[in-house]
Amino acid sequence: MSPIAIPGILLLVGAAATGVGGRVTVAPAHPGPQRIGEPGNAPMQKASIRLLDAYGRVVARSVTGADGRFSVFVPAGEYSVEVDVGAAVLPRCGSAHAIVRDGEMAEVELECDSGMR
Repeated sequence: MSPIAIPGILLLVGAAATGVGGRVTVAPAHPGPQRIGEPGNAPMQKASIRLLDAYGRVVARSVTGADGRFSVFVPAGEYSVEVDVGAAVLPRCGSAHAIVRDGEMAEVELECDSGMR
């Protein structure tokens, strides 16, 4: 790994990212029956993501983009990944387990129930 210095920035070239990335979707994406050709789910944008260690402590946070994707850079280890909806009743979101290996990005998919019927 070789460092490159740019005024105010230090880049490590050749360093592999270590962390968790993934996508959050919400379904149903719209009320009423699903029409042919319409997706049943949609990316959940601006969702607050938190990573918890084996002791349940929040060790990192992120926010999803317009495509529902996020990434968090953390050391190798095991993590739980959750969507933080605060005190809201909906959406109801599942969690995921991520095993992060040094130099790799673990990928997870999280699904949320919008409550629309």
